[in-house]
Amino acid sequence: MYFCAAPRPCEARHNHFMENQNAENQQPNSAENTECISSNSTLFWRIFVPIFVTVFLGGLLLTFLFIPEEELYLPFPILWGQLFLFALWLGWLLLVRSTLWRLKRVDAGATHFFVTNYWTTVRYPWTDVEKIEEKKHLGRRIVTLCLRAPGRFGQRISFLPDGRFEEWKKENEGALPYSG
Repeated sequence: MYFCAAPRPCEARHNHFMENQNAENQQPNSAENTECISSNSTLFWRIFVPIFVTVFLGGLLLTFLFIPEEELYLPFPILWGQLFLFALWLGWLLLVRSTLWRLKRVDAGATHFFVTNYWTTVRYPWTDVEKIEEKKHLGRRIVTLCLRAPGRFGQRISFLPDGRFEEWKKENEGALPYSG
């Protein structure tokens, strides 16, 4: 196995799990130059916001469940508050599952791109991408890579694009399938 004293940041990512592994991909000097095309705020939206809001709503729901009705001084029956908070908490969890947890970090090179959910990193060739879609969702621009076949993270990989994404897209437009 090949070890280097101080790997470059992009080479360090190549040591993780890779999809479509074969002997040619194992060569230590075959690392291509990659660039992060997803926003640095992905970690904030994917991890911090869901945990913070879930804990806050869960604490509020537990407060309404365990404090006696006489001590809350509410102008309505406590059952209504409990049901409302439970529905709000459940709705929040469904929103997080369907939107925020689908966001991934994407690093891209000329021939391959790397997708991570901050626990697992997978390498895909650009030839596996059928089309690239861009949408506005919850006031944020989201780019979705639609794969020809499902991979480790499914058939659709969504990410928040970086400010330099448009420039990177123009530099690599020949290699990218695109349908705006």
